[in-house]
Amino acid sequence: MRMHHADRCSHQTKRWKRLLPLATAAGILASSAGGLYAQGSATVQSSAAYRQLSKKYQKLEAQMQKMAKEMQAMHQQQLKLQKQIKKQATASSPKDFAAEQKRIHRRIRDLIRRMDRESGRIQALESKNVRMIIAGDINTQFINRDGSNSTFYADASPMIQVRVDKRMFANVAFDFYTQSGQAGGSNADIGAANINYLLNDYMTLGAGLVTSPIGGIVGNYNTAPWNRWLVDGSLQDSLLPPNELGAWTRGGVPAPDDLGYFTYFLFVSQGPELISTGNNAAALNFGNWNPSAQNGKSIGGRVSYLPVPNLELGYSFDYSEPSPSGAYSNASSDIQALDMNFYYLNRHIDGLFRFRAGWTWDQITQSYLNSPTQPLLGNMSNGGQVEAAYQPILSGIKYVKHIMAVLRYDQIYGPSGPNYPTSDFEQRWSVGLDYWIHSNEVLKLEYEFDNLSHGQHGNDALLLQWAVGI
Repeated sequence: MRMHHADRCSHQTKRWKRLLPLATAAGILASSAGGLYAQGSATVQSSAAYRQLSKKYQKLEAQMQKMAKEMQAMHQQQLKLQKQIKKQATASSPKDFAAEQKRIHRRIRDLIRRMDRESGRIQALESKNVRMIIAGDINTQFINRDGSNSTFYADASPMIQVRVDKRMFANVAFDFYTQSGQAGGSNADIGAANINYLLNDYMTLGAGLVTSPIGGIVGNYNTAPWNRWLVDGSLQDSLLPPNELGAWTRGGVPAPDDLGYFTYFLFVSQGPELISTGNNAAALNFGNWNPSAQNGKSIGGRVSYLPVPNLELGYSFDYSEPSPSGAYSNASSDIQALDMNFYYLNRHIDGLFRFRAGWTWDQITQSYLNSPTQPLLGNMSNGGQVEAAYQPILSGIKYVKHIMAVLRYDQIYGPSGPNYPTSDFEQRWSVGLDYWIHSNEVLKLEYEFDNLSHGQHGNDALLLQWAVGI
């Protein structure tokens, strides 16, 4: 009788070995699906639809990992039972051990069936089957600024991503918004139109129109109004190009010795226009893609270092030789920026603390118009922001945990140079209160205290916003 059960144990072990490749294959499938979604996350990270899809995948992957651990534990238990059977050679009957083994193998069969079902669901989420993703945001605002009439404002920014295959995808985004003083009171713009190719796990190649990475905070964290902490943009934004029209490469690589992670976004783009007349002479005009407005292209990008996942330090640069609409000589533009992003989640503070800071320098070299006898043009502008937010998401109080308090200080120093004997200066304190109805829906209240140079009082403003990410 004892030999009979030992043979049965050997038979069950062989059966386990036949089942083990199925579990391994399921694990490989989950890993490959995870790689595909990790590659695509950089292009739709601000999309609520993608985040919902990513959460669904992560839940499935966690279930797969849990089942794999259960199978491994039962296999160890089975081996332990076999040893116990051999040790109890004097036992009259090993029925209890045989019954335990049957129970374990029933659980293994159930786990295999569940893993097959979950594997099918993960396969359905693979990018090769996702042909199109629609994302974007819709928001409406009320603005009451000193010195101006109060007004309502609405904006819709849909984005469509089309996947050609596992490695190639295209993005297109539009911006439809109301604008006072215009015929019909509305306007439209294109925000993105680009084609991307996933070369490998560390590099993506692209071309077309894309959000500029310069400055870090705007391009990476404030890409959509609904996920911006405050309603109004920063003064620093006026020193940064909103878009780049050209070709680029982007990605990330691990630092040596597991000391963090590096990311990069390098591009060659159309470049800004240099204004040579009027009050804004020697200033940069971003977004002018007319080839006759500028001949020299921009070379730039952003690199960042993440020593730990919750801290990112970034440096941006953008160099070009812009030409204005009139005759101009020896003009060059140099933009440099530093940025930092940090968050801290802890139960001692019952929530999440976030901190962002950035500074930008715009340098236009001194140049002259048709002859060296004419006045030199050139200037230096700089500005930045410091922004902090706190949300008690761990408080456990139903409504309080949805509230986020925000404080921002931003300032800008206007151009200083031969044409600007006195530099303009503006600084603002902004306080805000956000209520997150859902992870992609928020109500915002903001008040700005504005101050100008020479002790002048600026235009304080009250802003309200209701925004939804799609």
